[in-house]
Amino acid sequence: MRDALVDDLRARFGDDAVSTDGADRSAYAHDLWPRQLLSTRGGLDRPPGPRAVVWPNGDEDLAALTQYAAKHGVQLVPFGAGSGVVGAIAGDADTVAVDLKRLRTLHSVDLAAGTCVADAGILGTHLEEQLARKGATLGHFPSSIQCSTLGGWVVTRGAGQCSGRYGKIEDMTLGMEGVLGDGQPFALGAPRPGEPDLRELMVGSEGLFGFVTRATMRVWPKPTNWSGRGFTFPTMEAAWEAIRALFQAGLRPAVARLYDPMDTYLFLQGDHSGGTPQPKLPERPSPAAEWLLRRVLDAPRAVNALADLASAHLYSRSLLIVIFEGDADDPQAEALARATQLCMAGGARDEGEGPSRRWLARRHAVSYRQPPTYARGLWVDTMEVASPWSRLGALYAGVHDALSHGGFVMAHMSHAYPDGCSIYFTFAGASPDDATARDTYDSVWARALRAAHAAGGTIAHHHGVGRSKAGAMALEWGAGLRWIDALRRAADPQGVLARGALLPTTPTPVEAPTEHVGVRVDPISRLVEAPAAMPLRDVRARLADVRFHLDGDDDATFGEAVRDALGRSQRGLRDPVDHVVAGWRATLPDGAPAWWIPSPRRSTGPDPISLLLNDGRFGAVQSLTVRMHGDDEVGPARATPGTPAASVDDGAARAWVDRAASVLAAK
Repeated sequence: MRDALVDDLRARFGDDAVSTDGADRSAYAHDLWPRQLLSTRGGLDRPPGPRAVVWPNGDEDLAALTQYAAKHGVQLVPFGAGSGVVGAIAGDADTVAVDLKRLRTLHSVDLAAGTCVADAGILGTHLEEQLARKGATLGHFPSSIQCSTLGGWVVTRGAGQCSGRYGKIEDMTLGMEGVLGDGQPFALGAPRPGEPDLRELMVGSEGLFGFVTRATMRVWPKPTNWSGRGFTFPTMEAAWEAIRALFQAGLRPAVARLYDPMDTYLFLQGDHSGGTPQPKLPERPSPAAEWLLRRVLDAPRAVNALADLASAHLYSRSLLIVIFEGDADDPQAEALARATQLCMAGGARDEGEGPSRRWLARRHAVSYRQPPTYARGLWVDTMEVASPWSRLGALYAGVHDALSHGGFVMAHMSHAYPDGCSIYFTFAGASPDDATARDTYDSVWARALRAAHAAGGTIAHHHGVGRSKAGAMALEWGAGLRWIDALRRAADPQGVLARGALLPTTPTPVEAPTEHVGVRVDPISRLVEAPAAMPLRDVRARLADVRFHLDGDDDATFGEAVRDALGRSQRGLRDPVDHVVAGWRATLPDGAPAWWIPSPRRSTGPDPISLLLNDGRFGAVQSLTVRMHGDDEVGPARATPGTPAASVDDGAARAWVDRAASVLAAK
């Protein structure tokens, strides 16, 4: 039977730009969300796949496609490369998957200015290869670099393995172009003084507002050499204190990766020569061994208790890998020497260069271990959370305990900042059948997300939200979810873009975090929280005893000083690992409370703080948590490259925000 919609799409975009092939529809049905993999393996449920897959050739095609979809009641699903793990994609018979990988050109590289312009559909490994030929690097190396796109990184607020030097994707994105859900093209650059930074609304939007088709990115000179070492510490806490010391001293290692004792033991197995190991595919165990493994993992609490005993009495050391990279202008030897001194002062044992070489050889291998695990009747997943340094112990203990109800848990820390760090948990489990496994999976995730929030952390550091964490977004945002929904409705009034990511289907009321009156100083994390209306001089008076300082005019309010500092960082060069605002409390126009508990970085949707500080129609900021700086912070050895993207007076973007303000006022 002929499909009139498909015939229309082929007539408009060409036969080779539209597919209804069963294999294509199956490939575009979902991403790599482990819950969906469990469901598919058990024959429980699986999205049937989109009605068709379309490969547009540019913004004009996208504009025409969104207008056609609005007219005919079809929903569109933006598709990068499908490597996401949070369920952002769920294609069904009423949707059309829109794959942007035909938009894959690196248009320009200006190494002197520190910028490049590239299409959103370019695969990460292709982008890096082409930049390398120009003597440049973006510095964004996620484990999925071979099967993820620039656009996917931007809309999920991703992070790469070398974030300690280059920052997260929001620190690299200088400007962008695309098409809103209503079919209007947009172009976003650096904000003018006193105006909100609309780039921050599109970064992390997860396909709710429109399509990002092209981006101007910050690039660095391609590193020509590296230096690194491994250090083991008597406790994990001692190791993360060393990382804190490194980053608060101004050092910016590309990699600062810390493994818990069990992960350390597994990592070091076979690493006796100090040479570079050759990665190899995991061998499949015997059927008897698989049977035993499934039975063992079906008792996760007991397995984790035994692992804790082993970590306490058999192998208790934690491995920290530190790697610096750069070119001849970067004093790497000096930086590594300073890092070594700080680690040794923290009780480390120098393990030499071998662990860093071993990690470099295996850095992407973990991305390809998931299929064999599921083939053996097991399931495995990861959870990345983050918090200020002062809350890191509570975050590690709380989330580890929550996850241990469902599987064997290991953890490492791979993204550090002056004010905090992320924790990346890996947990594997087994159940008698897939229906039971999925129930266990759901309960463990709900428990762990609440544990992260209760410990004072963010529920996502760099994987995004998708459907996996959408139910916990009220913990992260409070009533601020209404800002996201208003922006969505304003960008896509006809509901062309398929929902599911970011916004929960039925928001759950949650209690606002305990409010602190006055000034609260966290010297460990170098953060200060204060009322936005308080004079900056009064906030500074509270910092005299802790030897930290804040920039700004004494006569300004704290909120005004933060707004100005944020504007400067958005328009000019900055340390990509540092930031201005770590958290905030605000009220919507009707007084409903919204918040972000302080975190060094997060991947839970767009960042609204510039909008709130510069546009009173969206509510009022009550308090802010910002980074303090100390005289002992030497700062990065090299200035951050990257000429800011020029300010753009984009009528479509301004109209979008105006409509969002009207939507919010009408609710």
